[in-house]
Amino acid sequence: MPEYRLTPRAESEIVDIIRYGIETFGVLQAQHYVDELTHCFELLAENPRMGKAVPDFGESVRRHIHARHIVLYEINAPGILILAVVHVRSVVRLIKS
Repeated sequence: MPEYRLTPRAESEIVDIIRYGIETFGVLQAQHYVDELTHCFELLAENPRMGKAVPDFGESVRRHIHARHIVLYEINAPGILILAVVHVRSVVRLIKS
């Protein structure tokens, strides 16, 4: 079965997402969002070409939008390596600067 792995950066970003979710929306909603993200990671591992290629970030990097976050990952047998989980606001800021 395909699997997903997280880089230390992605792990740190998920911790930040959880922390923000608990502070802003409460424990239950934060847990729900993390469950959705986990399901997204599993789907991407099973269907690695589901995301769009991002040649600006590297030949093998792909992206998938989940709610308000962009998941950046590489196809890495037997699944995927999640590089980052970035809020769309961060991407907009990068584009504008």
